[in-house]
Amino acid sequence: MDNNIISMDKIEKFYDDFHVLKGINFYVKRGEIVVVCGPSGSGKSTLIRCINGLEKIDSGDIIVDGINCKSEKDLQKIRGEVGMVFQHFNLFPHLTILENITLAPGLVKKVKKEEAKKIAMELLKKVKLEHKADAYPADLSGGQKQRVAIARSLAMKPKVILFDEPTSALDPETIGDVLSVMKDLAYEKYTIVCVTHEMGFAKEVGDRIIFMDNGVIVEENTPEEFFAHPKSQRAQNFLKEILTH
Repeated sequence: MDNNIISMDKIEKFYDDFHVLKGINFYVKRGEIVVVCGPSGSGKSTLIRCINGLEKIDSGDIIVDGINCKSEKDLQKIRGEVGMVFQHFNLFPHLTILENITLAPGLVKKVKKEEAKKIAMELLKKVKLEHKADAYPADLSGGQKQRVAIARSLAMKPKVILFDEPTSALDPETIGDVLSVMKDLAYEKYTIVCVTHEMGFAKEVGDRIIFMDNGVIVEENTPEEFFAHPKSQRAQNFLKEILTH
């Protein structure tokens, strides 16, 4: 069996005349934590949104767990296996926290209501929010909403979890709680691809750092090597900028 759960080969992506991804070759092994970083506009969020078909590529191949994302049917299959946690939570405001988590397993995976509820409560316990099961998203802080979003993603039992700048919309005092949950997932050997500026998280739990700029992967390395000896001038400038803030 191929040890790569995600393989992206020669990916090209345009927004009209803007060339956002330029010949990207990218892979993720099973159980690996890959952190994607880089300046704003470098293409990193687009890269991970292409993995589950939220963005359509113009050319190249994306294979997730042996499925080549060519057709809408294949994309639906992949979306059932790939969880996504967004920057702005994307919770349904008219549903309770429990309903937000049980909705997709019931609709997509046909999990029975009682079973879905049991799983949801276990996951809320995992993210330390079981006391908020009957609350609505409007009653929660940003950090709490993001922890619910993580629980909702886990309810689908995904093979891969994609995080798109999960802490960038949060108040500084709530970021730690979200990162703590993400660290737990990393230690449980989930396969994770995370776009983030949280360099402490990248250093502590990342297996590999991908640095992007201007639509290309400029360099990739272990966290130790990337932070101690960034190879490119662009990565050196990025780290200097981000680590002095």
